Amino acid sequence: MRAGLLLPLAVLLAGCAAAPPSRVLPPPDPDALAGWTATGRLALAAGDEGGSGSFIWSQAGESARLQVRGPLGAGGLVIETDGQSLRLVEGNGRIIDSESARQELTRRLGTDLPLASLRYWMLGVPAPGSESRVLPGRRPPLRVIEQSGWRVGIDEFRSVAGFSLPVRLTATTDRARLKVVVSAWDLEPGAAGSGPRP
Repeated sequence: MRAGLLLPLAVLLAGCAAAPPSRVLPPPDPDALAGWTATGRLALAAGDEGGSGSFIWSQAGESARLQVRGPLGAGGLVIETDGQSLRLVEGNGRIIDSESARQELTRRLGTDLPLASLRYWMLGVPAPGSESRVLPGRRPPLRVIEQSGWRVGIDEFRSVAGFSLPVRLTATTDRARLKVVVSAWDLEPGAAGSGPRP
């Protein structure tokens, strides 16, 4: 891992470890949301690659738009997906589509990030379509989701619109560790599938 990335990564990981327990309300039903936006910071370590950065994740139905700034985004990166196709927009305006986008994203991150499942884990629920196990806890992690070779531990929740939404979570696999700290949530109620935002 490059030396310049060690300090911000270590600071963020240390902050995640100190999160106190909080009251857990029911999670939202992803199918009952038209969309949501989460803003915060993330840190990723995979092999010799890693770093931290800020993010804005906007989800509208199946369409996701993830903006990353900092070392992970090399100054700015937008990841767009509809659950099947993938597109990257670099800070200089260069667009990478399809399989080339997947390869470039894996090269940058050092691992294949499961965006299709992560959109559900961000809400504190398992992704549909594959076997999973959800384990509650009285101490952090307050909820653990085991699915598709990943273990997602949620250390802290925040009450938003009557639901508990994760604000500190760690997703780990045998190849990578992703930590997410959400500073702000914005839920958009209504039927899902309203299409991508402009």
